[in-house]
Amino acid sequence: MHDQLGGGFHRYSVDEYWFVPHFEKMLYDQAQLVISYLEAFQITRDETLSRAARRTLDYVIRDMTAPGGGFYSAEDADSASDPARPNDKSEGAFYIWSYKEVVELLGEERARLFARRYGMEPDGNVDNDPHHEFTGRNILFQAQSVEDLAEAERILFEARAQRPRPHLDDKILTSWNGLMISAFAKAAAILDVPAYADAARRAADFLLNTMQRKDGTLLRRYRDGDAAIPGMLDDYAFFTQGLLDLYEATFEFRWLGSAMYITG
Repeated sequence: MHDQLGGGFHRYSVDEYWFVPHFEKMLYDQAQLVISYLEAFQITRDETLSRAARRTLDYVIRDMTAPGGGFYSAEDADSASDPARPNDKSEGAFYIWSYKEVVELLGEERARLFARRYGMEPDGNVDNDPHHEFTGRNILFQAQSVEDLAEAERILFEARAQRPRPHLDDKILTSWNGLMISAFAKAAAILDVPAYADAARRAADFLLNTMQRKDGTLLRRYRDGDAAIPGMLDDYAFFTQGLLDLYEATFEFRWLGSAMYITG
């Protein structure tokens, strides 16, 4: 379910082998998975787990963060495979590859190594394809460990960035942002990455300035300059927890004070 090139996790599997994802990416999944990976890393000290957390957080900063600091809700599963036909969309088009594309980008030798690492086949590697959306294409997965392929991954990532992107659900939800603030705050403390604390601060400031009324009550959603809908229990619970986690990560008392004001 992991995006091998860009980081982050797709929403769920559509087959019993956890191989074919529903390619949508949801903010709340990223937040909760990061926290799980961080806790597993603390127990095991396995750097594979911390790397998954870092790549997910870096994806959220890069692709899911609004200019004001809040976090967007989701990226769709469907996108156009041809820029000339933007309305002709299919599942996972942004993420899947033909073997020929990879050879053209990397050359035969490096493509062979890349294919071995990520389980690619010349005729495609998707057997469970009831809608025939993946014919001749490959879903990247960690098939085996091989030589360092960072440069090959960068080349494919940059090539993928030229494709039509999936639609961005640019709502900013207080509850989901609270979860993501917790994830960034915990990562800042556990992984000692100040940039993650900065991301949490910016999002917290955005919510406090935009989604909080003068009496301390919260609003639920923001989009295109409009904050609306009275906050619900999950908005208060998750945002308060995010503020407490941010306080514990930074020891800046304003976050503790804001949490107390919201819940007071």
